[in-house]
Amino acid sequence: MPRERRRKPKRPILPSDIQTPKIPVYLGSPNLKSGHLSWRFSSADIDGPFSCGQFTHDDFTQFWDRLRAFENMNVAQFRAAQSFHGVPTTNISRKAKERLEEIRLDDIDIIWGFRIMGTCRLWCMRHENLLSVLWWDRKHEVYPVDKKHT
Repeated sequence: MPRERRRKPKRPILPSDIQTPKIPVYLGSPNLKSGHLSWRFSSADIDGPFSCGQFTHDDFTQFWDRLRAFENMNVAQFRAAQSFHGVPTTNISRKAKERLEEIRLDDIDIIWGFRIMGTCRLWCMRHENLLSVLWWDRKHEVYPVDKKHT
């Protein structure tokens, strides 16, 4: 039985000759300090004491104007402007804790509050630079604080 001979290519096959499909390169997680924040509204609580479904026209106007202003700011600028801060859910009001249990989000460790105007706050859940809107707090009841120097 004759032995098969393998043919040698006339020229060597180089990696540049091989056609492979392009695969997207993972660029890593977003820069959490200089990246911009994105908003998500699908998890907004539309019932309960801090309902996003109870916007008045004035509330909506304040809310919309503030979100548009936030759109051009990165995380570092937010922090410098003291426009938002994280609050451990162990420190929020009893009413807010009970509402988290009712909507089955009591496993959250930190919620993020954004100062909209005066005592109005927007509360969100944060995953990197994505903020899922949770509550509209007109009277600063989710995380009540005593006024300093009064």
